[in-house]
Amino acid sequence: MTIKVKLLALAVLLSFFAGTFYAGYLKGWYAHSEKVNNDYQTKSKKADKAVANGEQKAAVASAEGKVIYRTIYRDVVKYVNDPNHIKCDFDDHAVQLRQRAIDAANNIPGFDEPAMPGK
Repeated sequence: MTIKVKLLALAVLLSFFAGTFYAGYLKGWYAHSEKVNNDYQTKSKKADKAVANGEQKAAVASAEGKVIYRTIYRDVVKYVNDPNHIKCDFDDHAVQLRQRAIDAANNIPGFDEPAMPGK
């Protein structure tokens, strides 16, 4: 065997090993890329679900707050339209109305919940 044949065989063998290494590298790269994309999609779905739940709770709480607000507003208008409303001494009804407004503001469900823990 001549030296040219030996060098040619060595070059073919090295290119075979390099090709095999490169194919394995690409296979691992694509597998990792697919795993990262799947993880992102899973986290994105969980985040969307959490956001949807939060928006639903906020919508329900907002609707409940509007009903309470309308009730209190109606009572306030009734109180203000009273011809004796310029007196500064508040009767029991005015104190009760104020307390109902404070209680309603403090008891609207959904807005006082703690923030979601981050990961």
